[in-house]
Amino acid sequence: MISKKLVVLALSALSALSLSACTSVPKFGTAEYADYQEEQRNKSLKKQVQQTLEKSPSWFLQPPVEKNAIYAVATDYSTDLQFAVDKSLLSAKIGLASQINNRISSKMKEFAQETGTSGDPQVTREIERISSELITEVNLSGYTIPKREVLPQGAGFRTFVMLRYPLGETNKLVVEQTRKSSILDSKMRASKAFQDLEKDISNTSKEN
Repeated sequence: MISKKLVVLALSALSALSLSACTSVPKFGTAEYADYQEEQRNKSLKKQVQQTLEKSPSWFLQPPVEKNAIYAVATDYSTDLQFAVDKSLLSAKIGLASQINNRISSKMKEFAQETGTSGDPQVTREIERISSELITEVNLSGYTIPKREVLPQGAGFRTFVMLRYPLGETNKLVVEQTRKSSILDSKMRASKAFQDLEKDISNTSKEN
């Protein structure tokens, strides 16, 4: 008579063999093998993403919010340390320029509304033209790098960077871009908000 213990052992062995069969690698060159490779790649990518999230600095996941400054964060990877740093810095600069672009466009529209020219097609086109061109021309020389971190990842490096840009510099760009445009300069200088902005910039320059 077969003991219960032997039956349990036999069932365990069969289960192990069944599991092994399910997880075995398909034959090389078959469609099943190609599917298996793709599945392994996806698992590896998911693992890398999870590890990146776990190791990401808190300031990268939740950038600071400040009344007097704009922040931009970015991350990038390379097997070359310097290239990883350069790529993350470039990405952060693009993000920063985009925010500055949006802010200037918003400010100009605010001035247009105050002067009653927001419905003027010529003014609207000029604001859109400046906004579309500004991202490639914006001067980011006023930015600082309050945070930067480099982590080893696989055979390379993952870098995280944070840029900070004072809103005072953005206000200067608003005035500069408006003055450069004969259309906007003639119509928006009547805006009290624009005049106040000019005064604030002038006072700040005198203090410095």
